[in-house]
Order: sequence, then structure tokens, then C-alpha cells
Amino acid sequence: MEKSRLKIMPGAGPFYYDGNNKKKTGILMIPGGGGGTCADLKPLAEDLNRDNGYVVHVPLLPGFGTTPEDLRNTTISAWKEALYKELDLIKQKCERVIVGGHSLGGVFTLILAGNNDLDGIFTISAPTGLNGIAPKLVPIVKFFMKYHAVSSKELKKETNGKWVGYDKIPINVVAKYKNLINEMKVLLPKIRCPAIFFQGRLDSVIKKSSMDEIFNKIGSKKKKKSG
Repeated sequence: MEKSRLKIMPGAGPFYYDGNNKKKTGILMIPGGGGGTCADLKPLAEDLNRDNGYVVHVPLLPGFGTTPEDLRNTTISAWKEALYKELDLIKQKCERVIVGGHSLGGVFTLILAGNNDLDGIFTISAPTGLNGIAPKLVPIVKFFMKYHAVSSKELKKETNGKWVGYDKIPINVVAKYKNLINEMKVLLPKIRCPAIFFQGRLDSVIKKSSMDEIFNKIGSKKKKKSG
């Protein structure tokens, strides 16, 4: 795997855990895109590895865990290329592969499932749309503002200092996220593998109906939702 030339923030990841389960099950976990890093999913990855013996990979996508400027210049194709490399890597190690992700990572999970034969997927707060007027103003705001502040101090406080991420995120990522969400929606009927979906009741960033929309449109016969 190629490494970014930029210095990675301490604790940002990536994280790779070897497993010892007999069926050699591997889980590829994809972090969200709100300025955070692999640190968001590290506790869950450690639990799955320790309690079930799964091989768990939590890759750090291009543009994350380095600088906000790096994220601003990162393309959708760069994210996809990195994810396919990670998927190929874990397939080489494991007989069964499950992919899961949080927020934008959930969108990527569904895109991968729509284009690949996977043994299962799970998403946490994967959006079908973003709330508020801000996303609608991006085409105008981007000419005046390049970045939007992130409440990093509050996030660190809420996670007892475990959150690792940026103090600001580029405005232009919203348009990239919208493109990916639209791509995901088209692929939902093509997904056939078992799936489980989670969404926090207090999540105010994504559309409240996101999980239900995905659940109803996905082609999987074995599916569950919680939230």
C-alpha cells in the first residue's frame, strides 16, 4: 500500500489486526468523512478482533489524517482506488469478506457491495442526504469560503480524548459526498449480500429517513436495521 508523503497525525491510523478464526473471516471497516480518522472505528475494530478473532482492516483514506489542504485536493477516484486496493488485500488473506463503514464510509460500503461479490455488509449512519441549508449553499459559498470549522475540542471531550481529526474541513467535500451518495442510490438494487444497518436517533447531520430508504431499496433478501 502506498503511503502519503505528508505526515500522518498521531493516532489517526491505519489499523490492521490479524485474526485467528477458523473460517478466516475478514472485515474491511471504512471511516466516515467528517474530518475524523480511523480512530473513530478503532474501538469497534479491536472488539471484533479480540472477541471473534476476525481479521480487521481499518484503512486511512487519502486526504484524511494529514492536513485539511490535502483533503481539499483529494479526488473521488483516489478514494476509490485506495479502497479497491484494500479490498484486494483482505481478499488475499480471507475466505469470507465483510465490509462496513460509518457515514461516508457506509456510502463507500454500499458502492463496493454494488460492484463486488461480498459475504456481508453493515453501515452506521450512512446518509441518503444531508440536513440543513448549508449543503444547498455550497455552490455559492465555495467562492467565498474554502473551509468549515469542526468542533474538534467537543469531539475530543465526548470521546475522552480518543477523537483524532481536523479542526476544519474543506467546503468542496460536500459536492464530492453528494456525487457518491447519488452513485450509491443507483447501486442499491444490485446489492444481494446479507446486510445490517444502524443509525443513531440523535444524528442531526444526515436525513432521518436515510436508513429506511436504504433498507427499502437494497436488493438483499437478508437484511436488518436498528435505530
